[in-house]
Amino acid sequence: MNRLLLLIVMLVVSLQLAAQLPTDVYQYHIDLLNVADNKVQVTLVPPKNQLQTGKFIIPRMVPGYYDALNLGQHISAFQAFDQTGAQLPVHRVDTNSWSIKGLEHVGKISYQVSGGWDNLLQHTAGAKSAESIFKKDSLFILNYSSVTGYFEEIPDRGYEVTLKKNPGFYASSALQYTRQNDTTDKARAVDYRRLVDAPVMYCIPDTTWIQVGNTKVLVSFYSKEHRSYSKVLAARLQTILFNQQAYLGGQLPVDRYAFLIYQEQIPKGLLTDGLEHSNSTVCLYGSTALDKLPEALIGVASHEFFHILTPLNIHSREVQHFNFLDPVLSKHLWLYEGMTEYATIHMPIKEKMIGLQAFLGVIERKIKGMDGFDNKLSMTLMSTNAIRMQDQYLNFYQKGALVGLCLDIRLRELSHGQMGTQELMQKLIKKYGSEKAFKDEDLFRVITSLTFPEIRLFFKDYVEDGQPIPLKETLQKVGLDYDAAQQTVTATRNPSAKQLSLRKAWIDL
Repeated sequence: MNRLLLLIVMLVVSLQLAAQLPTDVYQYHIDLLNVADNKVQVTLVPPKNQLQTGKFIIPRMVPGYYDALNLGQHISAFQAFDQTGAQLPVHRVDTNSWSIKGLEHVGKISYQVSGGWDNLLQHTAGAKSAESIFKKDSLFILNYSSVTGYFEEIPDRGYEVTLKKNPGFYASSALQYTRQNDTTDKARAVDYRRLVDAPVMYCIPDTTWIQVGNTKVLVSFYSKEHRSYSKVLAARLQTILFNQQAYLGGQLPVDRYAFLIYQEQIPKGLLTDGLEHSNSTVCLYGSTALDKLPEALIGVASHEFFHILTPLNIHSREVQHFNFLDPVLSKHLWLYEGMTEYATIHMPIKEKMIGLQAFLGVIERKIKGMDGFDNKLSMTLMSTNAIRMQDQYLNFYQKGALVGLCLDIRLRELSHGQMGTQELMQKLIKKYGSEKAFKDEDLFRVITSLTFPEIRLFFKDYVEDGQPIPLKETLQKVGLDYDAAQQTVTATRNPSAKQLSLRKAWIDL
């Protein structure tokens, strides 16, 4: 009996040691069950390596948010141990990085992570949607960029994440989670970029699935005060998503998408905060009641969902190989945000969700929205300097959308109605897709080769050189009159057959 007991003990110890042996992937263990002082315990077994020294990094910046977050500020009690349990020397280089000697001998690394915020009214330096929130026994929203990291010397490795969580908690994410038992889930990602691109919300589930063509869409909702509301939100989202599917030619370029929605009661007003990802969106709302939430969600969901086109399926090398510590920014935010916002305002009129007058009102608001920005700036310069030019960034959603409008009409004019920005984006997806990045300096040339020689001059004038966008002459081509002094757009009184034909190709009216 004693011999059998000894064998069992030895087997258990062997299994525990084997679980801590390095493999070719980053092995993370995150404990969401035993939270103390708003801190989560994290353990990492790094990939096998032969490095004497390694630099461990927690992101300073993340894709989609153009300011320094310094997520390493939430990390404490950072320690490294060899496979015998002996502690190894660690030096904190700066806020977001640590140097470890004898990395080849590291058996595990442990540290604690603090939540980035407690409530939506709390002042924080960065966007709350880019941070993680820990509400013990209630809710966890994990942005993996604030919880996990990587070694600068060991990039492009897979990630295996094991999470200890409350029984009954469900993982809502675009990433697939496998249930191991009542308190353990596991997820895998092919590399760090894809891991941080898929946040997860853990809580008692209030979820609804929508099937949109080939795409399964998850709507997950959490509120301390309200339950069983995901169905209401999903019903409102469904109309938008089906029309987006039609707008994109009936086939969506993703098979799974997730809306992670957090609502918090506040005394008055409406607060919104969100961050898009390739296959998901985190939406944070503060409101006095739920009645305004569906409309507020619809207002951002369409834009965020269109990001399945770009940057998910059309992006530069700067995006695909994003440097989380010191990024070099792409010069094509006019594409990632401007063209996405244009699709957001063009889709409702093209799919007959709104009428002409409502659409003209949207255009007018974009025109007025450019006020207060420097509209002589090059959009490519603004993009590569987005961190320094924070005060100009929101103009990508105003002027950028109007550049998209002018490009759309110009393409349809040159193609006699056969090609617009919808068709252009499909051509770019076919050429690149999610795994193939374009060279930043080549994109204008590539688009020109896919369209018409005149389009190269369009980009030079209105995207690179910052010349005033040709709103008046462009809108006139489709039978619309633009009054620059009044900033109004109205239908031409007696449009020609040519104007009506181009308008029909543009907005199907």
